[in-house]
Amino acid sequence: MPPHSDRRNWQRAATVDEYLRNCREGLEEFSERRFAKLIGLSRATLYRAKLMAELPEELFERLVAAGVRSTKAMAQVALALKRDTPFAHDVERCWQCGAVQRRRAHINKAARGAVRSWVGNSTVTSGTDTSTDIENPAG
Repeated sequence: MPPHSDRRNWQRAATVDEYLRNCREGLEEFSERRFAKLIGLSRATLYRAKLMAELPEELFERLVAAGVRSTKAMAQVALALKRDTPFAHDVERCWQCGAVQRRRAHINKAARGAVRSWVGNSTVTSGTDTSTDIENPAG
């Protein structure tokens, strides 16, 4: 929408407040990339922050108490819950014979313990099978 005499002179926002005001007024289209740049974060960090905001408060507190301080680890927990696969893992195989070389869990041991205790004490039950062997997902 181009500027008119009834609107203030449009200019590209230099601060977060100006940017949000321009977006509300329809002068700029909201972009997470631009928003992240204005607040001084990378897009990956902003994405992780959004995922962490989706964590239930009690689970977040358990993760912090368990020593999980990494934004990446907390975002992985949130993503696992969002996908309804809290104990998913990647399997690396030998390119020649296909034998399993390594299983890498999406969330670390401390986070798995916090999730396990949260699920065990949670009053809300989901369709997730919590009886899965967390330490050995294939077993």
